[in-house]
Amino acid sequence: MQQYDIATKVLMESCRDEIIHHLLDLPVRESVLLEPLPQETASLKRSDFPVMMTDENGQKGLVIIEVQTEWKRSVPLNLIDYRTRYLLKHDVKATSVVLLLRPSGAATDLYEDDEIRFRFRLIRIYDLEARDFIEGGPVCMLPFVPLMKGGAEALDQAEAIIYGSEKTRPEKADMLTTMAILSGLISRDMPAKLVARRKDIMIESAAYEIIKKEGFIEGMERGMEQGMERGMGKGARGMILKMLEVKFPDMDEDIRRKIQEIENIEQLNSLAEIVILASNPEEVIREVERK
Repeated sequence: MQQYDIATKVLMESCRDEIIHHLLDLPVRESVLLEPLPQETASLKRSDFPVMMTDENGQKGLVIIEVQTEWKRSVPLNLIDYRTRYLLKHDVKATSVVLLLRPSGAATDLYEDDEIRFRFRLIRIYDLEARDFIEGGPVCMLPFVPLMKGGAEALDQAEAIIYGSEKTRPEKADMLTTMAILSGLISRDMPAKLVARRKDIMIESAAYEIIKKEGFIEGMERGMEQGMERGMGKGARGMILKMLEVKFPDMDEDIRRKIQEIENIEQLNSLAEIVILASNPEEVIREVERK
């Protein structure tokens, strides 16, 4: 599950103020992601995000955010560990938070034993309503939409809002890439469709290496190339049509019919490159009409 921790860290680096303000209702004026403390033990992990924030009154506070894909009994103890380590270095008020991505009946916001009683903030991402964020939530929360209630149905709209937002291109790249990776917790098809549509911008994100590792689109491209190298015209056409189904599901049937009629393998190869790189259906239509 490390890929989901890394993807979330990329998002936290660019959107932490909005996420902290919206989920925790803390008045963030500015914040900085602290450098990890020296690893005297093996307990510090990638999913530990220590943030030093400054509120509207200039007061500093520590926010320890632990992102968990699955709930584990050790989560509260890890959080106590992180909290203690950072408070020994920073003498400020602390807020401890767990963002839980997948449902768990065992998840709790309270740890107790014979000596310790520790309560923290538990944000169940899967209990949030996707529609609330589509209609009025901050853009930076939209990468979590696939994991929310009604997230599958709202995915396309969330993607469109991010892509059309006033965020910088690098921020959009991080958000779209994170959304694609997190959607892999729900469906294998979701990330493939997102990458097929937005690869042009996702490749600019630091998290895109995870996309490559998972093979959401490179596998499709390799399969197409191998098929063409073997001269399998029928297979190449089928792969092109499959890519169109993923990227442009509303493509005119007349265009699909014309693709079926193409016999020349070089023309199919050229068309395949256009389909892979195209950001809109018009680019594909123009290429088909020239065949």
